[in-house]
Amino acid sequence: MKGILFAVLGGVFLTLQGTANATIGEHLGTWQAAVLTQGTGFAAALLIVWLTGDRSWKQLKQVKLRYRFGGAFAAFIIFSNITAFHHNGAAITVSSVLIAQILVTLGMEKAGWFGNAAIRLRAPQWIGIALMITGILCLSF
Repeated sequence: MKGILFAVLGGVFLTLQGTANATIGEHLGTWQAAVLTQGTGFAAALLIVWLTGDRSWKQLKQVKLRYRFGGAFAAFIIFSNITAFHHNGAAITVSSVLIAQILVTLGMEKAGWFGNAAIRLRAPQWIGIALMITGILCLSF
């Protein structure tokens, strides 16, 4: 249950951040909004780590180098979301992002990436994806 709660909170904050980023992007520019967002996010995360006394930084060497740069994707995520918000609005952008995340995640799990056991996609998964895409089409027209 705790995981679902955090997922819901993540979705709420992702939507709020996307809307804020789009507004910042209108005033400053898209890449500037990405810099501001990542800068304030870094400061907030650093403050939380400091306040909680988390000492896990000592384990950084155990993380493979290629995974350490995962945060760099955020610049492109923010740029893409801001641009999509300006073209599509919030509902279609968020829906499209969620479907893209699900499709890529299912593809990664099907291929067994990142050490996970490969899964087999069955009819219910394909039907769920089709229903989600139909939902976006309904929002679009």
